[in-house]
Amino acid sequence: MEQTPTRRRSRSASSGGRRQQPQPRRAAPKKRKRRSIGWTLYGILVVISAIIVGVYAAGHFFIKAPPIEGTEGDISTAPAVDDGSQEPEDPNALIRKEGVYNFLLLGKDVDSSNTDTLIVVSYDTVNQKIGMVSIPRDTAVTREWSSMPKINAAFHSKKAGPDVLKQEIKTTFGIPIDYYVHVDLQGFIALVDELGGVDIEVPLDMNYDDPYQDLHIHLNAGMQHLNGQQTMQAVRYRHDNEDSPNYKANQWYSDVQRGEFQRQVLIELAKKVISWNSIPKVTSFLELFNTYVKTDLSMQDMLYFATKAMEVDVSTAIQQGNLEGRGEGVVNGYKYCFVYKAEDILPTINALINPYTRDLRADDLNLPVPEYYWNGGVID
Repeated sequence: MEQTPTRRRSRSASSGGRRQQPQPRRAAPKKRKRRSIGWTLYGILVVISAIIVGVYAAGHFFIKAPPIEGTEGDISTAPAVDDGSQEPEDPNALIRKEGVYNFLLLGKDVDSSNTDTLIVVSYDTVNQKIGMVSIPRDTAVTREWSSMPKINAAFHSKKAGPDVLKQEIKTTFGIPIDYYVHVDLQGFIALVDELGGVDIEVPLDMNYDDPYQDLHIHLNAGMQHLNGQQTMQAVRYRHDNEDSPNYKANQWYSDVQRGEFQRQVLIELAKKVISWNSIPKVTSFLELFNTYVKTDLSMQDMLYFATKAMEVDVSTAIQQGNLEGRGEGVVNGYKYCFVYKAEDILPTINALINPYTRDLRADDLNLPVPEYYWNGGVID
């Protein structure tokens, strides 16, 4: 009789043991674990978001404007005198404008040869204005390291280079060059193709063949959609072959007109680049830039100018012009030098590419004077 309760208690204890481990109690730890994982993921997302916001803010608010180099002789503030007053500013001082930088864009004709394209670009980052002026490739410059006076010989010379070329431009025209950007032919072709070609008005029928350079140019006048190869041909064209029926008729197309056409091509390309809003496209552009471009711009400098350039209204912000001169000057015995008179080029320089607070004058320039003009012209 006494065993029965024992059995009952045993069954009750056994059954109670099973009831002490119900499913809800087993699920409770799992619920707490899922919640922990959820909050961890949420925290990671918050951190990632904070990093993205921080990078964005750094890109827009902490990218500093690069310092303007080569201004050690400039006066930016008037010196104080003993009585605490200030001396008046020297009216002849060359003081750089705030946020105005000059760039030299360079393109070469064939590998390991002279620069075929030289364009000075002045970028006013404060007022978002851009000035562009071409320098003809045969421009005579002041030079000490060689008797050869033409500017296009400087960039690839063993005795010169980009820094010497920048100094020659400053000495000759009074214009400081802060940075240079040099693009080779293959890079130019690749860039135009990456942008999907360019729509441009070809100014004349172009027919020229040079088997030595493997250069063959055959383009019709008028509005054209050109791919990279065709655009390269168009910007390099100078004249037809001498046996071409249009050789004499096309002689009006000189380095000056070619410079105008080259600048117009660059403007059309700039419109496309600035209109990009796709990360893959920007990435592909940077890959092309790293492959084909030589420059003294740092990555931080490029990031700053790229950020500022996105604010430019290309349709209204760009002004361009030519340096008016004569292409038949003889300097140091070399014919076909492009020479200038100060009064002819100063208005263009001061309006478009002068980064100083005062206008440049004739005594700020150092223009080579030709011995004579090869076609018998008189030096006046």
